[in-house]
Amino acid sequence: MATPNLKGTQTEKNIVSSYLNETQSYARYTYYAQQADKENYFPIGEIFRETADNELHHAKVFLKMLGGGNVTGTVSVDALPPTTTEENLQISINEEAVGGVQDYQAYANIAEQEGFMDIASHFRAIAEAEQHHLDRFTLLHQQVVDGTVWKRDQPIMWRCLVCGYMHEGTTPPVKCPACDHPYQHYMPLDIQ
Repeated sequence: MATPNLKGTQTEKNIVSSYLNETQSYARYTYYAQQADKENYFPIGEIFRETADNELHHAKVFLKMLGGGNVTGTVSVDALPPTTTEENLQISINEEAVGGVQDYQAYANIAEQEGFMDIASHFRAIAEAEQHHLDRFTLLHQQVVDGTVWKRDQPIMWRCLVCGYMHEGTTPPVKCPACDHPYQHYMPLDIQ
């Protein structure tokens, strides 16, 4: 059975919107990483950068699906400049829940109804990745609110983002014994 023509379908419109949303998310998370670094939330900055990179790759997937030519799309824009890391995480949670998970699951259903099984499969897989982003942002937001970014009830492994030194404990060392950077440079390895 031949795949139907994508041009003019709702699936094409959804792919265009998804491409625009993913490129917007890439820029937003890159800005948010810079803000997190300014607030000495270096591990959160790393998570924002990693997520931005994921969003860039999602955008590439959607761009390839369009197959060339010129299409017009519109998306709403969160016109809020980066504020605090706590607020940026909350915005990210909302964006991932709706613009990622919810929309991509709905787009997968539409693609399937229109006969685009491969596209539907990609939407569902990317929705799973967005759920992972949502879960991490939710956890990080709660840790910022609770003041537990660098505190755990049970010992975990911590990795210095500067030199790679590993430490096991409920908190990272106040100062890295290998490179002398302060504890804010430690990534808790319990965040996947």
